[in-house]
Amino acid sequence: MTRSPQPFSEHLPNHWEGPARLTCVDDPSLTERQARILAAVCRDYIVTGCEVSSAGLIRTHAFRWSSATIREELAALERMGLVHRPHRSSGRLPTRDGLRRYVALLPASGPRPELAAVVDRGLREVGQHLESDLRAMSCVLSEVAGCVAVSFMGTSRGGQIADIEVVPLLAGRALVVMVMEDRSTVMHPVTLERLAGRDDVRAEFQRLQECLRGLCRGRTLEAARAELLRRQSEREAQFDAVLAEALSLGLTLCAGASLDPLWMQVAGQPQLARGLPQIQHLGDVLGLLEDVHRLADVLCQLLPEREESGVRVAVHVGVGGLTQWMDGLTVVGCRVPAFLPGAERRTGAVALLGSDRIDYAAVIPLVEYAARTLAVHGGA
Repeated sequence: MTRSPQPFSEHLPNHWEGPARLTCVDDPSLTERQARILAAVCRDYIVTGCEVSSAGLIRTHAFRWSSATIREELAALERMGLVHRPHRSSGRLPTRDGLRRYVALLPASGPRPELAAVVDRGLREVGQHLESDLRAMSCVLSEVAGCVAVSFMGTSRGGQIADIEVVPLLAGRALVVMVMEDRSTVMHPVTLERLAGRDDVRAEFQRLQECLRGLCRGRTLEAARAELLRRQSEREAQFDAVLAEALSLGLTLCAGASLDPLWMQVAGQPQLARGLPQIQHLGDVLGLLEDVHRLADVLCQLLPEREESGVRVAVHVGVGGLTQWMDGLTVVGCRVPAFLPGAERRTGAVALLGSDRIDYAAVIPLVEYAARTLAVHGGA
């Protein structure tokens, strides 16, 4: 069954005033000329991946300033940490800070009409099923952006954690079971490398279970997560292997239990391998894409939820700080707005993952449009 084409605006509530997009930032630390040159360097890097010279900027962008003037401005941008030279005689490349500044300076705009039409067409050609909508959305965005696309929708799980059990298996393996107060369960198989070489592994597993119970039992998932993060920063967690394992496991369990049921679609994994051939932890990133609950948790941390009904993209150039093995991975995404009836417990997101050479000017408004459209089609 297919949907008849209808304008998106017909689905919007009367009070909805449109998305809050990224707007052009008046940056007092940059002159107008420096901002234009930085934007040109970033744009040429995104398109070619090559170093950018002053002569190349004049040739490509028809700047009327002299080559000497542009070199002076490039030197100033280099002192600000916004561009750098791989070696003394090379052209410039933007730094991560330079790319972030470039994104902030992009003017607000809607998606290109032909790309918005592709998103609409993809959703009209599937049935009225959330899983089909998510698959269509991810496939379209991956093809358009040339990187990994993720879309998900889940229902927040309420209630408190009733119990946690650690069931030992073989060779340092265990099954960790979290029981909620409604008797639903979350199961997570793990390899406990920190404890595998201990003399009395069974006793260590028992202590691990008691640590997890003390940290999580009787708390909501949100409260348990906050407690786990608080304890993780304490000095004791750096020296107690069992506590460190309990904190890590507890955070993984809370992530896996926070959204249930969870629908997610990932498209374009080969694009990631081709786009980031030098990433040191590519296997870990690909593993994350297979673990839907953990991936949803990571994206929820990166893409803050907005209270108002508008949509705004978050851009993280080189995620880095969240997890070390994500360093070098760029994320462009936003939450799906929950402005339709019955949406109060739903959470979702649309995101692109790839190198820092994503075409930000094209994909930022497209991701916003995709999130709003998914809210309507998916009943967010």
